[in-house]
Amino acid sequence: MTKTTNKTALLYALENLPDAPADVREKWQKMVEQLDKKNAAPKKMTAKQSANEGVKADLLDFLTENAGTGFTCSDLLKQVPACEGQSNQYVSALMRQLYDEGRGPVEKYSEKRRTYFRVPVCDELADAMEEAVEG
Repeated sequence: MTKTTNKTALLYALENLPDAPADVREKWQKMVEQLDKKNAAPKKMTAKQSANEGVKADLLDFLTENAGTGFTCSDLLKQVPACEGQSNQYVSALMRQLYDEGRGPVEKYSEKRRTYFRVPVCDELADAMEEAVEG
């Protein structure tokens, strides 16, 4: 079951209550238009989100410089200056975001119950792309 939003409730009322007074139907329509306008506005990033984008860029740069080498979040926390003073969970969340967003060729793998992140070496990347095209 989908969540009922204000917009879906208003559209349902407009569609299924044709006997409603004209001024009420007009008000519902205006409310739908206001919701559309509100949701269409571009969202501004908060200061924290902007700062996190900078840290993610630093993490990606570090991984790119050390292509082919896997790093745990603890390793990244110690080696990337932008992460200084942050927690392991913070770095883990940012790395998960980088991996999920597909920004850069960040790979995630596990070895002996530890999760590592890396950027593949160019040869590995070319091989992976060939396999994707062939498969």
